[in-house]
Amino acid sequence: MVWLVVLLLLANAATITMFWLGRVKHSPPPGTEAKDFLVKELDLDSTQQIRFAALRKEHRTAVDSLREKVKEAKNHLFDLVKDTAATDAMKQDAAAAVSRITEQIDLYTVEHFQKVRAICNPAQQKRFDEILRQVTTMMAPPRPPGPPPPGGPDRTGQDDDRPPPPPHE
Repeated sequence: MVWLVVLLLLANAATITMFWLGRVKHSPPPGTEAKDFLVKELDLDSTQQIRFAALRKEHRTAVDSLREKVKEAKNHLFDLVKDTAATDAMKQDAAAAVSRITEQIDLYTVEHFQKVRAICNPAQQKRFDEILRQVTTMMAPPRPPGPPPPGGPDRTGQDDDRPPPPPHE
C-alpha cells in the first residue's frame, strides 16, 4: 500500500512538472505586445505588416468607441443604485445594454482576427490557428496585482490627497 501511495505521488509530481514546463515553453515573453508577437510568429512580410497595421488601426478605432459606450452604459446601470424608483426591469434593461455593446466588441474582434488570418498564406494560417489563444490572452486587460484594500478601491482620489490612478492603455 505504501508503495502504491509513493508511486501515485511521483506520478502526480511528474505530471504537474511536465504541465508546468510545457506551459512555460509556449508562453510569449513577458512584456511582449500581441502585435509584435503576431508579426514575429507569423513571419509577416512587409506588405502583410502594412495591411496588418491598417487592420489594427481600424479595429482599435472601432473598439475604443465601443468601450466608451460600455463605460457610459455601465455608468447608467450603476446610477440606478441611487434611484429608489428603479425597478428590476430597469436594472435588467441597463445590464442588457452593457451586454449588447460587449457582444459587439467580441464580434468585431472575431471579425478582425478573420481579416488578419485572411492576409496570411496557408502556412501562416496554420500557425495563426495554433497561437490565437495566446494572442487573445495577451490582449486581455491586465489583472489587478491583488485584492482591493479593505473598504474597496478608491478610484476617485477624493478621500485623500493622492491623484487618481492613470488610465490603462
